[in-house]
Amino acid sequence: MTPRSRAPRTAASEPASAMPGTGDPAVAGSAESAGHGGPRQRLTREKVLRAALDFVDANGLAALSMHKLGAELGVQGMSLYSHVENKDALLDGIVEAMTWETQPPPAEDTDWRDALRHLAAEIRGTILRHPAAAPLLVSRRIMPTRRLEQLDAYVRLLMRAGFTEDRAIDVLRTVVLYTHGYALAEACFTACAGCGPWPEDELSQMRRVTEMVPRDAPDHLVRLAMQFCGRCDSGDQFDLGVELMIRGLDCTNGEPDC
Repeated sequence: MTPRSRAPRTAASEPASAMPGTGDPAVAGSAESAGHGGPRQRLTREKVLRAALDFVDANGLAALSMHKLGAELGVQGMSLYSHVENKDALLDGIVEAMTWETQPPPAEDTDWRDALRHLAAEIRGTILRHPAAAPLLVSRRIMPTRRLEQLDAYVRLLMRAGFTEDRAIDVLRTVVLYTHGYALAEACFTACAGCGPWPEDELSQMRRVTEMVPRDAPDHLVRLAMQFCGRCDSGDQFDLGVELMIRGLDCTNGEPDC
C-alpha cells in the first residue's frame, strides 16, 4: 500500500524533563577547539546527539560520519570521541535523542484506551518527523532509559485499569510493534522514496499507480490498485488499526456490545 501521509494528530514537543541535565556527568562537556584558529565551542553529549539527528534528517543516514558531523559542529571530528565512543555509540545515541521527543503517558486517571492511542500517536509522530533516522529505532539493540521509564508508566497505568502485569506488557508490545511497522512503511512510501510524496489529486494518483503495475495488468486489477494505493488517508488507516486492537481488548475483557 502506498498511503498518503497525514500529520500525526498529536505533535510531540519535548519537555524539559526529557532533556539530559547539564550537570549530568554523562553529558558534561569541555571546551573544544574549532581548528584552523576558529572560536572555541563547548560541546556536550546532548548537543552532539541532537546535531547527529539533525544531520541525518537533512542528509540521510549513509552520509553520517564523525568527520562530517564535526564539521557541522565547527570542531575536528576527533573532538567528538570525548562524548561518544565510536560510530556505533553515535547511532545508539541518535535513538536516544529520538526518545527525548516522545511524551510520557497522560495523567494517571486517563482511560487506558486513550493512553494506548496516545502512545501510538507519539511513536508515529517521532518516526514521521525523522524518516531517515527512524529505522535505527528497530535496528539498534538499545533500550534507552527514557523509553523504559515510559513503558513502565504505561504498564502501571494499565495495571490500575485491571490488567495483569504480563497482560499489560503483551498489550504494550503489540501496540509498539504495530506502530513501528506501520509508521516505518508510511515514512518509506511518503518520504524516503525518490518519487516524492504521494500526490493529492486523482489524476496524478492514477499516473503514479500505472507506473507501479505491470503494463499487461487487467483493467479490474489496475482499478483495484488505484483503490488500494491511491484512495487511502494514512492517518485514518493508522487510527483504524489502533481502534481494532482496542476493540479486541474490550471484547477480551468482557465488555458489553462486543
